[in-house]
Amino acid sequence: MNLMLNPRSLVEDRSYLRHFWHPVCTLAELAEAGPEGAGPLGVTLLGEPLVIVKLEGEIRAMRDRCAHRFAKLSAGKIVENRLQCPYHGWQYNADGRCGRIPAAPNDAIPKKAVVPSYECEVKYDIVWVRLDSSWDATTIPYCGAWDNPEYKRVIVAKPYNWSSSAERRWENFTDFSHFAYVHPGTLYDPAYSEPAIVPMDRVDGELRFFMEPGKEMVDVLPPDSPLGSWTYRAAMPFTINLDIRLYRNDKPFLLWTTSSPIDGENCRNFMIIAHTDPDLPDSVPLDFQKVVLAEDQPVIETQPGDLSLEEVSLPTDKVSNQYRKWLRELAMAASEGQESFRKVLQTNIIESA
Repeated sequence: MNLMLNPRSLVEDRSYLRHFWHPVCTLAELAEAGPEGAGPLGVTLLGEPLVIVKLEGEIRAMRDRCAHRFAKLSAGKIVENRLQCPYHGWQYNADGRCGRIPAAPNDAIPKKAVVPSYECEVKYDIVWVRLDSSWDATTIPYCGAWDNPEYKRVIVAKPYNWSSSAERRWENFTDFSHFAYVHPGTLYDPAYSEPAIVPMDRVDGELRFFMEPGKEMVDVLPPDSPLGSWTYRAAMPFTINLDIRLYRNDKPFLLWTTSSPIDGENCRNFMIIAHTDPDLPDSVPLDFQKVVLAEDQPVIETQPGDLSLEEVSLPTDKVSNQYRKWLRELAMAASEGQESFRKVLQTNIIESA
């Protein structure tokens, strides 16, 4: 058998991801989708078509299929605080139950006239959904800039899609070895191609590690480059909170990113940038990140979606090696049940002490 044509996936069953919170849209996107910020807005999470809508003052997430003839509810509209299907006008309440059928106004509404709903919360001006809340084992990831007065500007960037798995996008953001080759003169000096191998801790569902690149690179990189000491708090499975202490002025700068798994081959990425200069136009850090992303995207999109057991790893790949190990453990634990999953997610392992 040709292993290159039939690579073994690191994780065969991705259903464990349904137990985590994932972002699906920003409040700004929901506002653009319909009057008064109510939507409806169609999104996809782990292959599941969802409609995000604001009903009775709360944002809700439902399956994007009318119970009648499976038309997309996201193509409908809000009528009298109900979500109306565009095909036959069936109207759904905030709990997903049909409240009105125009073609049969005097008949009893069938008990099966229900659209499945999912747990939904708003945090960081982002809408989050958890497809399976039965174990209640996870929380929405940490963002160090939110409600932190030290940061004078907190920017919730417009999301962007990549033809890449969320796992690959996570690894791309934390891969020290690629800086010299993908971002020469942008984020890194190619002379520093040998990355440090750093201690890594598992703490409360996060991978935590610290990296301090060479300060000499300040002299050869653009002034907008966020070079400094990098402190990572990476909440499983796809969120990274990167606190940077900038070399150029010894001030904090934050890059926060998370990837939403549309499916195994595509992801939707969210980013928050925070800094201490109230007079700096938002376009400056946003434009720099666009340059970085434009360097990354064409390379990452050449990779297959699945992480493969056939890929060759080195000690310098420690961050992704530890990440992959934990993903595999979580997937296996989820197949054994709630307690096993909780134990693997919450057990702390400290290397840095």
